[in-house]
Amino acid sequence: MTKISAVSHGRTDPGKVRTENQDQFFIADLSRSMRVQCNSLDMERYSRLHGGALGHLFLVADGMGGHRGGREASMLAIQYFVSSILNSMRWIVRIEPGAEDRFLDDLQRLLSNAHKALQSYSAQEQELKGMGTTLTMSYVSWPRMIVVHAGDTRCYVLRKGELRLITRDHTVANQLIRSGQLPPDAEDRSPWSNVLVNALGAGASNVTADIYKVDLEIGDRLMMCSDGLNKHIKEEEIRQILMQQPSVEAATNVLVNRAIEEGGSDNVTVIVSDFVGESEESSMPIWLAPKTAERSMFEAPMPEEERDTSVDGPPLTEPFPPKGTSTQSNSASDDSPTLDY
Repeated sequence: MTKISAVSHGRTDPGKVRTENQDQFFIADLSRSMRVQCNSLDMERYSRLHGGALGHLFLVADGMGGHRGGREASMLAIQYFVSSILNSMRWIVRIEPGAEDRFLDDLQRLLSNAHKALQSYSAQEQELKGMGTTLTMSYVSWPRMIVVHAGDTRCYVLRKGELRLITRDHTVANQLIRSGQLPPDAEDRSPWSNVLVNALGAGASNVTADIYKVDLEIGDRLMMCSDGLNKHIKEEEIRQILMQQPSVEAATNVLVNRAIEEGGSDNVTVIVSDFVGESEESSMPIWLAPKTAERSMFEAPMPEEERDTSVDGPPLTEPFPPKGTSTQSNSASDDSPTLDY
């Protein structure tokens, strides 16, 4: 049996021009847990038991708005997603085909509800009026990665030397390129490259989620960023840095530092994560987290199957489609790209 772990690092920097950092990022492992009330096993009362990681969560948000607005918008959007995930059982069970469509519908609603929450919050204070944010979230339930995206923050996967951009920028420049009114290489220098057509909040009536599905492999390197990185560094240099730097921390720092060296005209945020596999026995570690540092308490037999214990659906038993099949964006738009790693 192979255990998959995500080794991750993130960094955000205001850059050389902006006085305030309106970017936010969040990295977390998802696991089942329980809080001990009373027991006869010599566990401290109110300590918490944790199972092994069942999923991995990565979020990057780039806020927009005056003074407080952008920082508040990106922070609130991530907090909304994290709170919703913590209160939904569906995020800590294996996503099987019988529930995948339902899960993708949940993501659409989650983004829409976060958008409405930002709109409502901004209406309460004049200085927050019109605040908004981009948001890109990657959720990994091995081997499937699901990406939900609005704006021009980005998600890349490096595999065997090839860097693949998973998301597409929701900018006027990108729309003009897709319609043939601008050449493909004109996006970075176009005055429309910073004009968003889709984001959370920002006074828009609604937001549209692009949703992508990618089957990952051991050895893949995930990179997510705000546009403060790619407006200064070309994709070829990003690819070379990700290939050359052995650790996720080094890769993150080199990318951020290069963006600052090349101008640093915007806040810059980078997340890098490696997916590493190692053999393990057919057992599942259970972790005890009292007031002291976490320690391994005991090992329990590995369950033979995952079942959804939520009350709103039947057990999930069907496996994912075979790896190597093409993956299609489930976005609201019909022309989203097919990702056929």
